[in-house]
Amino acid sequence: MGRDGLADESEPAVVEKGLEHAPAEFWVHIQPATQRLLLVPDLGVAEGEEFTARMMADLQRAGWCEEVAYHAGYDQYWKMPSQESILRAPSLYHIPTPLLNRMKMETKLVKQGEPRGFWLRVRMRSAEELSAGGEHPAA
Repeated sequence: MGRDGLADESEPAVVEKGLEHAPAEFWVHIQPATQRLLLVPDLGVAEGEEFTARMMADLQRAGWCEEVAYHAGYDQYWKMPSQESILRAPSLYHIPTPLLNRMKMETKLVKQGEPRGFWLRVRMRSAEELSAGGEHPAA
């Protein structure tokens, strides 16, 4: 008799993708409605690969957010977050950053139909950098 509801043990386990093959620097888009993170090819692009739990763990462990961008619609300019709120966006996802006064920041008003929300430019730190300094890489 078979065991109902259990996967066949001969099937290979699915290995969740991490960021080990990601470029040294990449952009992350935070979707405005869902707050999900997407790996995107460039600033201003709102379609990409959704982050898996393993990708998030890699991002939080070895990522270093060097730039934050916020794009708002002309019709929503009055709702634009403060500069400090924009700079603190990576901390909501536990992504390490330099001191707030050392981060680059961009804000932009976009036309209707253009992507909106937050983008984070992230650099993956090397193993040497992680073991040497921990939270603050050499500038």
